[in-house]
Amino acid sequence: MQPAARLDILLPTYNGGAYVRRLIESVVEQMDAGCRLLIRDDGSSDETAAIVGELALRYADRIVWFENDGRRLGPRGSFGRLLEYSDADYVALCDQDDVWLPGRLSKPLERIRAIERKVGRETPVLVHTDLAVVDEDLRTIAPSFWSYSRLDPWRGCRLNRLLVQNVVTGCATMVNRALVRRACPIPPAALMHDWWLALVASALGRIEAVADQTVLYRQHSHNSLGAKRYDWRYVVARAKDALWRGAVDQWRRTTQRQAAEFLRRHAADLPPRHRTALAAYVELENAGFWGRRLQVLRYGFLKTGPLRNLGWLLMI
Repeated sequence: MQPAARLDILLPTYNGGAYVRRLIESVVEQMDAGCRLLIRDDGSSDETAAIVGELALRYADRIVWFENDGRRLGPRGSFGRLLEYSDADYVALCDQDDVWLPGRLSKPLERIRAIERKVGRETPVLVHTDLAVVDEDLRTIAPSFWSYSRLDPWRGCRLNRLLVQNVVTGCATMVNRALVRRACPIPPAALMHDWWLALVASALGRIEAVADQTVLYRQHSHNSLGAKRYDWRYVVARAKDALWRGAVDQWRRTTQRQAAEFLRRHAADLPPRHRTALAAYVELENAGFWGRRLQVLRYGFLKTGPLRNLGWLLMI
């Protein structure tokens, strides 16, 4: 094990040969002597491993590369593995197809340290920033991901709202050591690594949003999730999906499984109001038609925006 670094940057890769070189170069430009870039490949079949291997040799003092161990873990599992390896004071996450803008490290790090001075370094802290949405060739689609997707990163980070909608984008996130300790290992019931980190920070520590764009969030045909423009076309498409394929029921059940695992693991450390809210959300399915809707309104299990909430209330 190498000595602890001040800051680790985590990068899982998988068939990202078209973009990963640009991403790594944009990351290295912002690294100082106290930073490491930890890279785990998840079994790429394209040129990703060759590109990462070349760059790992070029920047041997800054890159730690874990070649594939024969296991496909997916994004959540790969990030989880890297989080468990890291022993740094602070950890930044990144995705292979994005490009970092100036300030991607300095802005959230400055904010996390300011929070720690107030609440102590043993408090879990997560800071996330806005992103600029770009196309495959880095042409601007929207200057603000938050506006483009109609997300509220401030109210949306309250625990009751995070149970039903994640507003934290992992590739624009930084966390402190206290949060990594409390969040790991990330369980199979977690929908995504960034959502799980956000839940832990919201319930047991602090989340703050920085309204600066620090990442070019590249959109292409192979995005795992990606940015969706929230307009009438999106609403109609989601309504059709909900009506014909039961998407809302499926989504509710997966978020309830995540909440149940969170409650099981952290119940002893939660304030009573959070325990009560989590238990109510886990049992939502058993509340009956009107009971579910009353519980949603009583505990504020809401999403961002009236249209999202109207659909949520109609379909649950």
